[in-house]
Amino acid sequence: MNELQKIQDEKQIVDMQKEKIRALYNGGLVPKGCSEREVYARIVAGAEMGMKPLQALNGIAMINGRPTLHSDSIPCVVMASGLVTGMHYKFTGEGDNLACTFYIRRKGVEEYQEWTYSMQEAIEAGIANRDVWKAHKRKMLFNRARSWCMRNTFPDVLGNIYSSDEAEDMEYIKQRPENPLDNLSDEERYEALELDDSIPEEFAEEKENNEEPA
Repeated sequence: MNELQKIQDEKQIVDMQKEKIRALYNGGLVPKGCSEREVYARIVAGAEMGMKPLQALNGIAMINGRPTLHSDSIPCVVMASGLVTGMHYKFTGEGDNLACTFYIRRKGVEEYQEWTYSMQEAIEAGIANRDVWKAHKRKMLFNRARSWCMRNTFPDVLGNIYSSDEAEDMEYIKQRPENPLDNLSDEERYEALELDDSIPEEFAEEKENNEEPA
């Protein structure tokens, strides 16, 4: 096959994909608010990970111009690779000490890989006060431990793509007002916490959690 024929064949494939996208878009199979350009971006990104068009439409979200995978789509992509030989998870602790550990084993590797994510990490990251974390604490911990473990174990399958949960948390952190306590020493922090009026309402819970013990 000469170079010109190869270019023509690739153009034909792209044109066929565009026709499929228009059909999906015009047929009402596209998520609400999704533009035709975004449909194309989702399908192209999904194709790179072996996802079919409808899987990509429902499993990929574009956040700040970057494709992200819904948390429950990550295992679908990894399992489809045929490289998983076992996985399980467990919860430990309660309340603010609750943590989830996810284990997965890759084909050709004897040992399980593991990753733990805890509520303490969520609190330190400043995302534990999000409504979704308050309402679905166990699910969010599970999602985070699983996505990190899978991305760490299967970088060739997932690349550096983030889950939608992670991307939304990152945006939340960026938009969160700066905490005036962050740059203080422990001693200065305890002194500041005595002055209720100096601490914004957003950090009222932090005041309660950081009061100096008697």
